[in-house]
Amino acid sequence: MALKSKEWFFKKCLSEIKDYGRFSHLAWSVLMKGIGQTDGTRGHVTQAVGVSQEFLDDFPQYIPLIQGADPTKPFDVAAHHQLQADLVAWVAGKNGNFGRASYGYNYQTFKRNTTATLGGTRQGGGGADDEFKRVLRLMAEFI
Repeated sequence: MALKSKEWFFKKCLSEIKDYGRFSHLAWSVLMKGIGQTDGTRGHVTQAVGVSQEFLDDFPQYIPLIQGADPTKPFDVAAHHQLQADLVAWVAGKNGNFGRASYGYNYQTFKRNTTATLGGTRQGGGGADDEFKRVLRLMAEFI
């Protein structure tokens, strides 16, 4: 799968909302964070869009598991130990920019904004963990 932009992802979210789809609530919350900048998380959503695509491309076996989760809630990565272990190990081996330069995807930024639960280095609050879990749940449906 070719890596897609955050604009592609936002368009998929808008379609879900317009059609009153089963992911409309989750899609709306991601749009509010990614475009509306609630909680100052625009960049968090951008990185989540890129990283979730790359992770699911490398680990497609997790797509059905994620698709089976509640469509109204962020995907609970920590509740799925093998997925979490694979994600943490995978993120550890990634560095620098990826995708088209205009996409703005960067593994270091993702790591800096997420906690160890997702393979990141952030101490204290959850940073971008919630945004990643929301985007991952939607991305499993959109790709």
